Amino acid sequence: MCQSNLHRRNYVLDIRLSRWYVYTDMATIQKRTSRGHTYWAIVESRRVNGKPRPIVLEYLGSAETLLQRLTEGIPKKVRTYSHGTVAVMLDVARDLDVVEAINRHVREPRIRDGLTVGGSLFLAALGRICHPTSKRNWYEGWARHTSLPLILRMSLNKIDSQHFWDQMDQVPEEAIPLIEQELVASLCEKENVTLDTLLYDTTNFFSYIDTTNGRSTLAQRGKNKQKRMDLRQFGMLLLVSRQDHFPLFHALYQGNQQDRTVFKEAFPALVERLKTLCGSLEDLTVVFDQGNNSKEILHAVDRQMHFVGALSPSQHKMLLERANAAMEPVTVGDRELTCFREPVGIWGMDLTAVVYVSEKLRKGQIRGIEHGLAKVFEKLAELASAIKTTTNRGRKRTRQGLEKKIKSLVSSYDLETIVPWKLTELHGDAFALDFWVDEEKLRWFVEKWCGRRILITNRHDWSAAEIIRAYWGQADVEYAFKNLKNPFHMAFRPQYHWTDQKVRVHGLICFIAFLLTMVTCKRAREKAGFTGTPHRLIERLSAIRLATFVESPAIRSRGHYKTTYRIEEAEPDIEELAKGMGVTEHSTKTSIPFSVYI
Repeated sequence: MCQSNLHRRNYVLDIRLSRWYVYTDMATIQKRTSRGHTYWAIVESRRVNGKPRPIVLEYLGSAETLLQRLTEGIPKKVRTYSHGTVAVMLDVARDLDVVEAINRHVREPRIRDGLTVGGSLFLAALGRICHPTSKRNWYEGWARHTSLPLILRMSLNKIDSQHFWDQMDQVPEEAIPLIEQELVASLCEKENVTLDTLLYDTTNFFSYIDTTNGRSTLAQRGKNKQKRMDLRQFGMLLLVSRQDHFPLFHALYQGNQQDRTVFKEAFPALVERLKTLCGSLEDLTVVFDQGNNSKEILHAVDRQMHFVGALSPSQHKMLLERANAAMEPVTVGDRELTCFREPVGIWGMDLTAVVYVSEKLRKGQIRGIEHGLAKVFEKLAELASAIKTTTNRGRKRTRQGLEKKIKSLVSSYDLETIVPWKLTELHGDAFALDFWVDEEKLRWFVEKWCGRRILITNRHDWSAAEIIRAYWGQADVEYAFKNLKNPFHMAFRPQYHWTDQKVRVHGLICFIAFLLTMVTCKRAREKAGFTGTPHRLIERLSAIRLATFVESPAIRSRGHYKTTYRIEEAEPDIEELAKGMGVTEHSTKTSIPFSVYI
């Protein structure tokens, strides 16, 4: 064997032996004989088909080879870091100039703990992607266990909550849209984003901002979508592309505002953003749900661009009657639907309406009716039992009071047309209450009402299938909000900020985190054939670990310690992802100017 091959083999054995030394506590070194020669091997006892069998982890060679390796020096320290997500996100941030874009819009060229404002905000976004936590716990709870300090070539143990707060103070509120616009423009240029159909929606996030805190006007009481009505909340609107779900526009608003009011106030800024990105709006179509409808906003959208919206079936019963009488089958993707299409005039606009039956919505509404019937029957039975006897003390019952109570009870479940009832006087203030299900009306409701959706658009040239497919994209922006509420990756919460400026900068940080993640998902699909969710992608990238080997110099020399970096062996699917994303050839140094303004 030539000298170079022998050196290479010994080097590989050094690495693998060090792995055994660190991670394995059940292996032994055993002697083996082959063709009259004695060799040594690392052997571990494992169960194969339920029976213990010796498994050779590595052949170490002869005694002379082992002695030579021991005298020349072996690794003294081995340490591993979570590396894949950090390395890939740094690549994406470098390509999109994230740090530079932020630094160009801050108040002053300030450096704290060796980091620029853009560098600090990007690191906060990176923490949001990998391990959402408080900014106080950013280093201890996450960063110290990653390769981030190694790649940045700097200590990060001083990066605490005060560091982030001071850096966030340097970002004025009016600079946030400018930073976002620059990042989105870079995204569209580098990733060839398709902007034909855009999806708009809103949501809200509860906070722990105290009721007596007057420094935040964003946090207000409202109907919280996570059922935390006891807490103040603020809202967030988001515009994403249908293809790849890239975020293109966001804004925070007061938590007690209605969706239509938010859309009306944000629409001018949204139009300016799209004009900056596209120049012309004639080929764009924005999709939004019926909660954003108003006469004024629909007219404003109709004048500027194409749109696909929705109407409430309860407000357009005649249209439903015409649709039920003339439904036709249509194929949308791989689904067969029944739908109806006709031109309509709404609020002085010439639009196209499409009515179709959503089987998922239909089943959900039927389950809701069944649940509501069970609940209302239970409560009506309790009331009937209580009122059949006269009262001995207190105020006497009246027919008017009981009728009002029964109507309120039945209407609270939207069952006033399906559950008829009869109240009969007995003696004194005792009454008999009879109630039942009107089977004919229930059957009509299920067959003619359940599952109906009404869509409207000024895309008269689109087919019914194209209109429905565009509206279905609304689920994509809802999926984006679901990601932002996931507690493990990209989460908007926890957010411990008590002023509007801090909350808005925190929103920008989360926007950047979501943008970087979606770019990474696109690249993973293209380069590595990845087909999972963003959360699964982050989990698998985080499983790619970087090992550092610190080798001591030869015993008889005065050489320096040598550090070698290697990607740990992993499962085949994770290794394939690492190769596809270029992590195996990734440098342990970044070119992003974290500490220098350009």
